[in-house]
Amino acid sequence: AALLNWLVQCCAAADGTVVYAGDDTIRKFSPWSGFYGNIVVLEQPLSGAPFKTLFTLYAHLSKIDVAGGQAVKAGEKIGEVGRTGTAPGNHLHFEVRVDPNYYTSTLNPELWLVPHPGNGTLALLAKEKNGARIFPSFNVQYYPDRKQPAAIHFQVDAYAPETGNPGNPWGEIAALGDQPAGWYRVTFIWAGSLYARWVEIQPGKLTRVMFVVN
Repeated sequence: AALLNWLVQCCAAADGTVVYAGDDTIRKFSPWSGFYGNIVVLEQPLSGAPFKTLFTLYAHLSKIDVAGGQAVKAGEKIGEVGRTGTAPGNHLHFEVRVDPNYYTSTLNPELWLVPHPGNGTLALLAKEKNGARIFPSFNVQYYPDRKQPAAIHFQVDAYAPETGNPGNPWGEIAALGDQPAGWYRVTFIWAGSLYARWVEIQPGKLTRVMFVVN
């Protein structure tokens, strides 16, 4: 029973203030009303980042335990997981947004969640010389020892081009979150050419890597 209770709880990702808590038929946060069902939106201040504040959104909740204007702490229960709105089953829909009101202002949450101790996060960008972004599939290999074979292999697909947020200052097109710190070999093939680079993920940090293709 204790485990089940933990699984249904929805907790704040960081300290913040509730900017909305209720049904999304009253206030719309997507292209149409009733998409998210019961929803909580938190405003969270930042320091040393491209934004002064970000907003986290928690949707499809079966129960809401907070009210607008309320201050919450990281890990504090704000509701319970459910299937309200258009959810096909019980789950938590979580977003990080630049603007709480705009559906297209989302950012990849993996780049904003603190990794586990000893881990870091990787953000990838690939573009042509004229600055136009390309969207390859990346092969990422983790090497605890660069003189030994890779220990872990990842196939990291780029975002769908139409989902990109034009207000994203980092402009990444793929990400790999919460991975062991150390050396990684990143490769991809574009227009018949192989591109490769060694990168280092540092603990507790976001490593940003950019490729420019010929």
